Amino acid sequence: PALITFVAMNITQAHRDDLPQIIDLLKLSIGEVLTPKTEAYFAWKHFENPFGESKVLLAKEEDKIIGLRAFMHWRWLSAEGTVSAVRAVDTATDPAHQGKGIFRKLTMQAVEECRQEGVDMVFNSPNPISMQGYLKMGWSQAGRLPVFIGPGSLLPRLYAEKIIQQCYNDYPVDKAIQPIQNSLSLSLHKGDYYTPIDYHYLNWRYNQCPVAKYGALIEPGEFGFIFRLKKMNRFIELRICEAWTETSYTGTKPAMKAFRKLVRHIRPALVSAASSPLFLTGKKQLPGFYGPFKKGPVITTRPLVMTDLSQFNQFIHWQPSLGSMELF
Repeated sequence: PALITFVAMNITQAHRDDLPQIIDLLKLSIGEVLTPKTEAYFAWKHFENPFGESKVLLAKEEDKIIGLRAFMHWRWLSAEGTVSAVRAVDTATDPAHQGKGIFRKLTMQAVEECRQEGVDMVFNSPNPISMQGYLKMGWSQAGRLPVFIGPGSLLPRLYAEKIIQQCYNDYPVDKAIQPIQNSLSLSLHKGDYYTPIDYHYLNWRYNQCPVAKYGALIEPGEFGFIFRLKKMNRFIELRICEAWTETSYTGTKPAMKAFRKLVRHIRPALVSAASSPLFLTGKKQLPGFYGPFKKGPVITTRPLVMTDLSQFNQFIHWQPSLGSMELF
C-alpha cells in the first residue's frame, strides 16, 4: 500500500515579505466582495496602524500559507486610564484545508499570545454566521452599538458619485488636519472609554485609508468633524465618524453653526452619529440629535488581562465613535 505523508502545520507571525501570499489566500478564501484585497490595504491596516503592528498569525504547511488570523491593535481611553485592545478582523483558510480547525487554532493562539503580551481585551463585530463560533471560544455579546440620528435636509439630494466626490473635494481631510499636527488639545473624559484621537490617528485612519473616502470640517483650537457619505436608498446619509471640541473651546454655537452649514451644503436625508464624549462636556449625543437607537452592529468582547469587562457591556461606559467601529 502507498505510504501517506502527513505534513506538519506550523504557526508563525506574518511579515511584509508574506504579503503576496497573504493577498492570494484572502482572494482565494473570501474574494473581494466587501473591500479590494491589495498589499497596500493590508499593509496600511496591519503594519502602519498607529496603535501598533497587528498580531497576524499564519498557518503554513512547508512554505505555503493555508490559514490567516489577524488581531488589529486598538486602544480605549478614559480619565481612569487606558485599556489596550485588539480587534479580531481578517481571517482566511485555504478551501483545500477547511475542516481542520485552522481558524480555531489560529484564533486561540492569538488570544493566548495577546494575553501574555499584556493586552486587556479583544473586541469585534462578527457576522451572524461566525457569531456562534466566537461565543464558543469565550466571546460575549456586548450589544448593538447605539446610534443617534439627526435631521437632514428638507430637500435631500439624490445620491450620485459625482456629487459625493465634489463634497469630499469641498471638505478635504488632508488640508483640514494639517494645522492640528502639533496643537490638538482634548480633555480626558471621566467614566467613558473612547478611541484616543490625535493627528497621527486621524491622518492614518481618515486621510490614508485606501478603501474609503472621508471629509473633514475642522477649526483648529476649537472643534472638528470627520464624516463619510453613504448611500441610503436613493439619498445620502451623512455619517459623523468623529466629533470633538478642544479644551480651549467654550459654548456650542460656533461648532453647531458650522455643522449646520455642512448639512446645508451636502443636503443628506439624515445624519447619524455615535456617542460623542469628546464633544463639548462629554454629552452622550450631539445637540439636536435623537436616540440612542440600537441600530449599529452587534459587538462582541472577550477578556484577556482585564477579566472584568462589565464597563464595556451594553455600551453604558463604552463610547466608541462610528469611525472606530466601521468595518474596514
